Amino acid sequence: MKKNYVLLTLALLTCAAAPQKALADEVWTTEEYNVVYQEDRNKTAVWRYGRDGVIFIDGLAGVFTDRGSYSGYWVQNSSSVRCDTYREGADGKPTYHWGKFEISFIDPNFPSRWQADISLCDRNPVMTLNGTPVTK
Repeated sequence: MKKNYVLLTLALLTCAAAPQKALADEVWTTEEYNVVYQEDRNKTAVWRYGRDGVIFIDGLAGVFTDRGSYSGYWVQNSSSVRCDTYREGADGKPTYHWGKFEISFIDPNFPSRWQADISLCDRNPVMTLNGTPVTK
């Protein structure tokens, strides 16, 4: 009986010490879409928007405090411009509909507002999006 109690205690401590994987509770509204922090892939945060849009943000995964500025890219199944080069799409397959996504968090901790410059392909930014947290 004592052995089972020790194993149960170890299991509970292991679960309590495991890193927290959050994310879907981070939702922002922008001028265009709601944006949802979907998951982490290694050091890359994956956000989703609209019907088929995905944003990959390098270096943001696992960062929940003291957020600063990050670079990444967005992809969709289609857009107004077909790029000459491709990027990995949401499903891991190449897509020619993408652009740069340069984001700066305004507030260092959750919930945080952000501002992002968006481009088509690797061109100069064509628009700025402002993300406002959706809180309950």
